[in-house]
Amino acid sequence: MENTKRITQTMSVGDAAVEGLMYGIAAGLAMALIIVVSEWFIGVAPLTVLGYFDGGRNASPFLGAFTHVAVSGIYGVAFGIGAMLVARMFGARMTRGMWLALGILYGALIFVMAEWIVLPRTSSPLLEMPMWALAVAHFIYGAVLAVLCARNK
Repeated sequence: MENTKRITQTMSVGDAAVEGLMYGIAAGLAMALIIVVSEWFIGVAPLTVLGYFDGGRNASPFLGAFTHVAVSGIYGVAFGIGAMLVARMFGARMTRGMWLALGILYGALIFVMAEWIVLPRTSSPLLEMPMWALAVAHFIYGAVLAVLCARNK
């Protein structure tokens, strides 16, 4: 009850954004691991996979990893602020299962935006990945993000 009181009464938007940023980065690392491992199983080298995330034509693993972590953090900020609002509205009525469902739904939303809007416009090599693998990675991102955020709610 003490944590719920802290979130609903004293957590600022800035605090929620920073929390979301940190948790988004952690969830993005988990997502990247899923993508690297799934591609490794079909014979693609991990550094090649990280290069897929490079927005330019260089396919740099370093820039790709940095870009993925940065985007994961930005999506985490949006979720963190949303989670603060949800906690203020529903408070202690939100169970871990509800948080998990919310996170998976958020991951699904990001997947749809990536698969049908962002990636086709950038001609990203990520489009060549099996759709199921990219979907699972996004669901993992949302689930990890929600579980981390729910710890303090």
